Amino acid sequence: MGAAFGLTAYNLYEDAHAGELSSSVLQQLDAERKIYIESLTKPNLPTGITGEIEEESNISPDTPMPTVTIDGTPYIGSIVIPALGLELPVAQDWDYVQMKISPCRYTGSAYKDDFIICGHNYSTHFQNIGDLQKGDTVIFVDAVGNEFYYSVDLVEVLQPSEVERMVSTDYDLSFFSCNFERSARVTVRCFRQEE
Repeated sequence: MGAAFGLTAYNLYEDAHAGELSSSVLQQLDAERKIYIESLTKPNLPTGITGEIEEESNISPDTPMPTVTIDGTPYIGSIVIPALGLELPVAQDWDYVQMKISPCRYTGSAYKDDFIICGHNYSTHFQNIGDLQKGDTVIFVDAVGNEFYYSVDLVEVLQPSEVERMVSTDYDLSFFSCNFERSARVTVRCFRQEE
């Protein structure tokens, strides 16, 4: 009984800590975006954005996504899920330790419309993505403020072994997390839409 209580307490702490860390990163990412936008009119203003920077209408699918490095980790932007009241930073590269702070790019790019994001099922992160409904809006905002709007088309549950099914898709955006039992992956599939 004591072990179960200890594990529950640890999981609650880890969940809350992840929420605090991702909130801090998001604030720093937003600050860098504001500096970048201001630098468009003040060319000598230094910015923490690295990579090739283009306006959304001019982005080539092969353009690497620009990044903002925060505490040694490059972030490519943030995901906004209004129906769940979520806005979370997205790290450039998938890493199990990094997912304790924020969701991560699993593969693909918002610019190529083959974007897949993974995240933990913390209550402050992706725990409730299975509650999304067809037609719900999801927004990805890249490091320089370009916004990509998506509409949820499907919520499905995939087995951990179905990696090929996860990545071989015609959806423009997918994001996933473990279910509560950690036995499967709750996966949300989205198509890109106009603003």
